[in-house]
Amino acid sequence: MIQCSGLTWRNIKRIGLFDSGVGGLSVLRSLVSRLDYSGEKEFVYIGDTLRCPYGNRPDRQITSYVKQLTSWLLQHNIDAIIMACNTSTAAGKEQLVSYAPVPVLDLIDPTAALIAQRGIKKVGVLATAATARKKAFSNIIKSIDTSIQVTEIGCPLLVPVVEAGLGDAHEAQEALKPYVKELIDQEVEAIVYGCTHYPFLDAALKNVLAGMGNYPALIIDPADCLATSISGKSTGALSVQPDAYLSTKFATTGDAETFGRVASRCLKQNVGQVQSVSLNELTAAFVLRRLQKPAMSAPLQLIAPEAVG
Repeated sequence: MIQCSGLTWRNIKRIGLFDSGVGGLSVLRSLVSRLDYSGEKEFVYIGDTLRCPYGNRPDRQITSYVKQLTSWLLQHNIDAIIMACNTSTAAGKEQLVSYAPVPVLDLIDPTAALIAQRGIKKVGVLATAATARKKAFSNIIKSIDTSIQVTEIGCPLLVPVVEAGLGDAHEAQEALKPYVKELIDQEVEAIVYGCTHYPFLDAALKNVLAGMGNYPALIIDPADCLATSISGKSTGALSVQPDAYLSTKFATTGDAETFGRVASRCLKQNVGQVQSVSLNELTAAFVLRRLQKPAMSAPLQLIAPEAVG
């Protein structure tokens, strides 16, 4: 559970999340599923769809974008930030921790802890090109247990499928097949969604695995690993309640109407009005934050995630 200068899941009120697009909504969904009622927490979510995808961009550019998004989130009086984008985490989590005056959480650390806890020895990670190139999951997992074999593959075809709202369509299965086959050839025991967009391909992945001889891979969603770690609530018997997102503010740098339509499809609920945020507004927020010289945030301690699957 979050433990940082008295900050816990119980008393944390407003959480900010950012992603390159709609993918981070999978993290929001996992967090909301841990709530006893919709108004228990407030969330502010911004998707940088105008500059999506991040997976083929250089680290320096991604880090610049992340600081802009974080600066905008900090204007909304949030208590903690979740990097709902593994590409951003791989590019520069430490820099953001130093930049933000509130606790910063990512999905990779609790996922690595789960894999080690379950005794999994061969892991496959479906990731973006940038995350795979940085071996973000491999480095953290092996820092816990060097005997674990990790295969990370970049999957550039998958994010556009989700951003187009085609996660449940035939196109999703066709896009997944070559990547899944590569992992099966490595005889992996578990497949990790190394990008927050990918949980929205869950049904497609299961169909692909079924079509490949019902390959028995454990599917691990890092969003659930993180949500369990910070809330202390496992995934068992948890579900998203009707009107669960009434206490969430949605924003995008892209077309608000398109984002709202795709987000509603991903979350299977109407997300309501979406705010459009211009790049000029992000830049202004960043400049203001720099002038305010924010203090470094303190590190966070997480509980060990419970078994997923």
